[in-house]
Amino acid sequence: MAQDNRVWTLANRPQGDLRPGDLKLETRPMPTPADGEILVQTIYLSLDPTNRVWMNEAKSYLPPVGVGDMMRGLSLGRVVSSKADGFAEGDIVIPSMGGWADYITA
Repeated sequence: MAQDNRVWTLANRPQGDLRPGDLKLETRPMPTPADGEILVQTIYLSLDPTNRVWMNEAKSYLPPVGVGDMMRGLSLGRVVSSKADGFAEGDIVIPSMGGWADYITA
């Protein structure tokens, strides 16, 4: 398994249309699941209009994504390792809210 994790972060609050530099692809350490968590490899990522809303500082049904934070998004993935009852390696899961990354913990 890879030791690094590619993560899209919000680099700037966009003004109008997205422009190069508003998002940044970073390499971060691989997350490690704590007790009760699973490590999920992203297979599919949903890109929706609400992703743009979360980039704003405006009120929404969820707080805005912080500058420097991983972009959030709905995803489907495969369990790579599990420290949670009821989840086994290879299970296909929909984390409650994933992120724009190769791997996330849930």
